[in-house]
Amino acid sequence: MGLFVGKIRKHELLQEKSKLHWQMLNITNAKANATKAATEMMQVGTDYEADSLVYKKLEERKYKLKLLEEKLDTQKDEIQHRIEEVETEIKSVDEMIKSAIQESFSYNMGGGR
Repeated sequence: MGLFVGKIRKHELLQEKSKLHWQMLNITNAKANATKAATEMMQVGTDYEADSLVYKKLEERKYKLKLLEEKLDTQKDEIQHRIEEVETEIKSVDEMIKSAIQESFSYNMGGGR
């Protein structure tokens, strides 16, 4: 990979990494909101009898929020894995850039003698 192609690829990877971090932040916020909502429902739910319709609706919503939290955790894990892949590729591209620079200097120094 040439120097300029390497630089362009690194820029693309850094943009992707930034986008992934942004997605991770959004998921973290969504999970915090779901957790807060579930906690509030649990507090409200104590005011009702266990066999009441309202209590049953609250329990159903709490269950759906739990499923949402699990889905968000799965998405976070997938994004974290992709971030690690991007970081590995960035390291690889950095090595290619370094190698291209070294080859360029060794070619220029060798040709001038």
